[in-house]
Amino acid sequence: MPAAAATAAAAATPTAIRASAGAADWYCLSTPERRALFLLHGPGHDRLAALSIGTGRVAVILAHQSAGSLCQWWPYARSLAARFRVVAFDFDGMGGSTPGNGDYPGEVAAAAQWARDHGARQIVLMGASMGGTAVMVAAARLGGAIAGVIDLSGPADFAGMNALGAARRVHVPALFGYGTLDLGFASDVRHVRAATAARDKPIVAVRSADHGVDLVGPDIGYAAVRTAVLRFIQGVTGR
Repeated sequence: MPAAAATAAAAATPTAIRASAGAADWYCLSTPERRALFLLHGPGHDRLAALSIGTGRVAVILAHQSAGSLCQWWPYARSLAARFRVVAFDFDGMGGSTPGNGDYPGEVAAAAQWARDHGARQIVLMGASMGGTAVMVAAARLGGAIAGVIDLSGPADFAGMNALGAARRVHVPALFGYGTLDLGFASDVRHVRAATAARDKPIVAVRSADHGVDLVGPDIGYAAVRTAVLRFIQGVTGR
């Protein structure tokens, strides 16, 4: 990994302030990454624990699974940061983030805006499970402000978020990934994809019951899914 990609980008604007590394169990993070944690201003009065690693004009926003944290994306996030800026955060009430109003798609949008404010010119949203639902709803809200969206194992409806309805307003390219044996979720992903308005909506499916972030993890994930994700990001951003 290039040295620049491994360097965490710290926040330095009025919209983000340093977070305490003791706010959660940051077992996944290196010492430099812990030092680069910051508070992201989300919807309303939300204050979200967040981290940016990597550099470049393309930013990938990572939205984690239910009852999880940004650590669910580690160490996979570092491989993305070798090529792109990566912004990961904890949804309100999870990880190191205090409880908020539960506007999870709004929190995804806040992370995308932070990335844009810090030099990103193209944004790709990527979510797993609950995060997949959130990024689809966020993509419908943000429209052409993003380059694409990636949904891994996202349910059609979760925590008041209706990805199936939102999909009809998603016109940017969308990649969908799931395990064919991930009962319930596999069907949901197929239905959300079918409803998505975008013409460019590739799908990658593996014969597995693995779910969400486990599809891309370097230890138990799948090279086919990681390759599909990388090619999708490169394709929609021209990078």
